[in-house]
Amino acid sequence: MPSVSPAAAYAVVVDFPVYPRLFPEIKAARVLATEGKRVRAEFRGNIVLPFRYVLDLDCDAETLTVDWRYVEGEVVKSSEGSWRFSAEGNGARVEYMVAMEIAAPVPGFLLRKITDGLITLSLPAMFAAVEREALARRKP
Repeated sequence: MPSVSPAAAYAVVVDFPVYPRLFPEIKAARVLATEGKRVRAEFRGNIVLPFRYVLDLDCDAETLTVDWRYVEGEVVKSSEGSWRFSAEGNGARVEYMVAMEIAAPVPGFLLRKITDGLITLSLPAMFAAVEREALARRKP
């Protein structure tokens, strides 16, 4: 993200309630609990099938990192991953890692479409949405 600071990108990523506005596949997102740096959040969406999952996210504003673990869900059966933000040039370097397991009563080709929609195909759009939001939040 050449024009966004690491802290600005991090601030967008940990603002879970705005996810439905940023990411078209997410229809609802809400924080269920917060304890220290850990946030439990629920996400609902639709890519071919409706899905729901709850994650525990460890958010560290000092190191600009987010690590998450799956708690429960429907269609999404496992998810863990992380965000890492660091300075690069005048902007932010973003490292995103995710492992996800989808289980749905659909043919394999549809299951691949769901997985691709949640991970592979949405990554460029996801990064662009984070950058747009961070830029929009800048004070004039």
